[in-house]
Amino acid sequence: MLITRRVPASEALYTHICVTVNGQPVQTPLCRVSAMPYNTPWPGFQRPLDQTEEASFLGFESDGPVTLTVTYDHPVTEVLVRPLSKHVSVMLEGQTAVFTLPGPGAFTLEADGFHSALHIFFDPVRDFPAMTEGRTRNVITFGPGVHRIGRMELQSGTTVLIDKDAYLYGSFTAVCAEDVDILGYGVIDGSLEVRTSDTGLVPHLYDGMIPADREGIFGMLEDQNMLSGLLRFYRCRNIRVEGPILRDSAAFAVIPANCENCTFENIKTIGMWKYNSDGIDLFNSRNVVIRNCFLRNFDDCIVIKGICGWDEWNNENILVEGCVVWCDWGRNLELGAETNAPEYRNVIFRDCDCIHGSTIYLDIQHHNRADIHHVLFENIRCEYTRYQLPDVFQTDMNAPFPTDRPQHHPLLMCLPIYRSGLFSEDGLNGRTHDVMFKDIQVLTDDASVPMPESSFTGLDADHTVEHVVAENVTFNGTPVSGRAGLRLNLNQFTADIRV
Repeated sequence: MLITRRVPASEALYTHICVTVNGQPVQTPLCRVSAMPYNTPWPGFQRPLDQTEEASFLGFESDGPVTLTVTYDHPVTEVLVRPLSKHVSVMLEGQTAVFTLPGPGAFTLEADGFHSALHIFFDPVRDFPAMTEGRTRNVITFGPGVHRIGRMELQSGTTVLIDKDAYLYGSFTAVCAEDVDILGYGVIDGSLEVRTSDTGLVPHLYDGMIPADREGIFGMLEDQNMLSGLLRFYRCRNIRVEGPILRDSAAFAVIPANCENCTFENIKTIGMWKYNSDGIDLFNSRNVVIRNCFLRNFDDCIVIKGICGWDEWNNENILVEGCVVWCDWGRNLELGAETNAPEYRNVIFRDCDCIHGSTIYLDIQHHNRADIHHVLFENIRCEYTRYQLPDVFQTDMNAPFPTDRPQHHPLLMCLPIYRSGLFSEDGLNGRTHDVMFKDIQVLTDDASVPMPESSFTGLDADHTVEHVVAENVTFNGTPVSGRAGLRLNLNQFTADIRV
């Protein structure tokens, strides 16, 4: 059974390709993505469009393999499907690419490099309305078409059902709520929210704790003129989000802050081209699962942060698995940079594909006081491309992206501890220890791409990186041995580093 989607007439389509799925013509909605890793601290205005480009996405459901035929309106010499680990063969005849996807997952089709990619969301067949049957719930349903929802607040015991052909413009916020579900394969779009220098990016307090009650939190959000992004959960329990496509956020797309017992399943972030348009940013939360998601973001993709004001809580018991991650700036899978918390512990990143990156793929960026330990990166595939562009900070807002910089590939693994002062005022630093990188694969699309570098660096004798294991790291299938083979940089404030 194949279930395709219809795009509302008012939605823009990407017109440079024609696509069929199992012979059925399908529409490809438009999204805007970053064209280059060119970033700057918020300059008071949004990112110029000439640093971005148009791309496309496509969603469908099937309970069996599907064959896609994609015809370009221009000559194409090379096409490939990522993740490379899926080993999808593409037949190119003239300007038409044909390939078969064996089962559900997130894929990209890229022609002659990463520009103007087609993002493919092959979803499992799900009966979301049936998931509410027999439960006492407040059910909010959005059918096919366009809905302008603004910032919608969700109360405890609420399920939101989003039809596969629904496009919602706005965001959802839940505060001090529990048992909230957002289900369905439709699109939640944040493009109507405008960021200015008077709007707040991250809700925080340097001089006290965030209020514990709903009214107090809403008052703080109003006082800070806080951006809503797409999904916000503040001091919530028992949250489930499954299925939606999240497009074009003006800030971090998803924030759970001081939340517990949360599952984010098969969500997709796309069209994230604006400054600080992160993917999923956990703030001091516990018992969280992020599974089978696709994230393409201009800034960090999956990030576990410790934020002042929320920081009485640990980040603990967090599992990220089965995700496909494309980072246009920053880090793919990260702890930090804000690490205000007593501890980070029992954090697992497992069975993920990092298909593009900018600065670092696997990172613990430690700026603050947390004791970070028992972190596992396991069975992660990190892809490197000969089309890689160097990441550049823009200091002159009139200067175009430089074309004379040497190619620079993202670091593979990085564990730095930095002097406190960023994102905190307490002047305290912590430690990083008991971290394992296991079964890490480096995959390249060309023999000219070198083994990437890695770096573990402590701050001083009291704030060290210790007890770190890198086990079974491979480069295009060949085992990498020793510090030299791993191209690993260490400083004097590290100990018990085993490769």
